[in-house]
Amino acid sequence: MTSVHRLSSLTVVDFVGADTVKILNNLTTNDVRSLENGCGCETFVTDVKGKLVAFVDAFRTADGFRLIGAPGQADAVGSHADRYTIREDSVPVDRSGDLTAFVFAPDVSSPLQSETDWGQCNAVRYEVDWLGEGSFVVLSETPGAVEQVIQTVGESIGDDSSFHHSRTLANFPWFGIDLSEKNLPQEANRNEQTICFTKGCYLGQETVARLDALGQVQKQLVQWQVSGIVPEPGAEMSANGKTVGRLTSVAPQSQNSAIAIGVARRSHFEAGSEATGEGFTGTVLA
Repeated sequence: MTSVHRLSSLTVVDFVGADTVKILNNLTTNDVRSLENGCGCETFVTDVKGKLVAFVDAFRTADGFRLIGAPGQADAVGSHADRYTIREDSVPVDRSGDLTAFVFAPDVSSPLQSETDWGQCNAVRYEVDWLGEGSFVVLSETPGAVEQVIQTVGESIGDDSSFHHSRTLANFPWFGIDLSEKNLPQEANRNEQTICFTKGCYLGQETVARLDALGQVQKQLVQWQVSGIVPEPGAEMSANGKTVGRLTSVAPQSQNSAIAIGVARRSHFEAGSEATGEGFTGTVLA
């Protein structure tokens, strides 16, 4: 399986200015304020109703923060922040078109994992969980230099398709594919990684806190083991005559099996829950 993937596009937004910590902490579900320089966390940017504006990893920098995530989120993040920045000194800068992203799996060869000085390639490494714990992304303005290092140690380089196959196996949701602006944070099923319930007020916090108190989301993402024909994303699943799930990402493992990410209704949150689609059966994984 390919361990390195070059992405065709990615969202990269830098927030700079003296008041950036205050602004970003007021717009995100996680406690970005507590991050030390160079450290990061997953977080949602939410609107006043608690719905998603974006899903990113936020990293503390010397000048503010860098937000990294699925492509196509920069405009929404920038305009959302501008709407709630009055006199504060905080400016979003879209760097998406300037930087190329390489995503490395946890099992990548040792020289790339721990021995490479990415600064020599005009690149910066960021720890993420996109392909599981221990994976990371390298951003560079000179992708040719990064590719040369990767090929020197004998690793092949995959593309968007191989990346999405790997992140589906790792059960990592992607904004614009598995999640959208219609979702609430808890529906991503990543509360521990993305939400701080003790950080205080932020935009949409009332909705998020109410859902936590009630423990009642009616749908959420789960990982499915699929057997039978390998379905396309968008395939629906039923149980007892009711639609209980819809697949959003599918990673084939053979001609008659796959791992998938998909939405499940409340009746199918638990591991072992089963549903059927057209020509296939899905079982919720732990």
